[in-house]
Amino acid sequence: MNLEALLAELRENVLRDDAKLASGPNDELWTDETLVRYINDAQQRFARKTLSLRDASTPEVVEISLATGVSAYVLHESILAVVSARYDTDVVDLQRVGRARIMLVPPHEDPPWFSPSLVSPLTPGRSLAFSTDETLSVDPKQAVTLTVYPAPTVDENGKIIYLRTARLPLTKFDVEELDVDCELPEEYQLDMLEWAAFRATRNSDIDGHSSASERHEKRFDQACHEILKDVRRKMRVPMQWEFGRGGFAWENSDG
Repeated sequence: MNLEALLAELRENVLRDDAKLASGPNDELWTDETLVRYINDAQQRFARKTLSLRDASTPEVVEISLATGVSAYVLHESILAVVSARYDTDVVDLQRVGRARIMLVPPHEDPPWFSPSLVSPLTPGRSLAFSTDETLSVDPKQAVTLTVYPAPTVDENGKIIYLRTARLPLTKFDVEELDVDCELPEEYQLDMLEWAAFRATRNSDIDGHSSASERHEKRFDQACHEILKDVRRKMRVPMQWEFGRGGFAWENSDG
């Protein structure tokens, strides 16, 4: 749906703000500018809560150019999470690891004691793994940083890491451009409007206890919960047995 259709749906069918149909001057409760602002907020919040806006094809978002000796790369501001990463022309993904695990690589067999001198970084070379756990932050403006292991050498300079991502919409709606399409999957766009309706009815309620705003908020939260379960179900990978790691261990990774 484009912005014109979303705006009409929100005003006429969700908010039922049809005062303009009555005789006399136009006395709509909300201007188009106000509702567009709420729609922008709604699609941002929906994308963040459901991780349903996926991108593996927009070059400026999903392509990371490696540089000699540089292991950490600040990703595009729209990226919420990295689903997977693939090195240059490889057909398999890089392994996702945690920083704590990759940095504790002893140069020889584990001794019966711990010594800081035994903690050594990986020798620079071709990227084998990545992590994004350096930027687990509650700050919604915190950019995600991707770290590759090991750090690239001159031979890897200019090579590309290709990402599959969950991201925010790249552009905001503008009331002057009604033909712009919503980036969220079409089957979720009506659910997204419930948050815009919540914003609108809450701000028009003097006492702050509008049952209408509470209903819209509840519907939005329920939709997000169901859609997030659907997204996770699509990403599910069966458990695998791995022997030789202290007996055995459960391994489960995102697809």
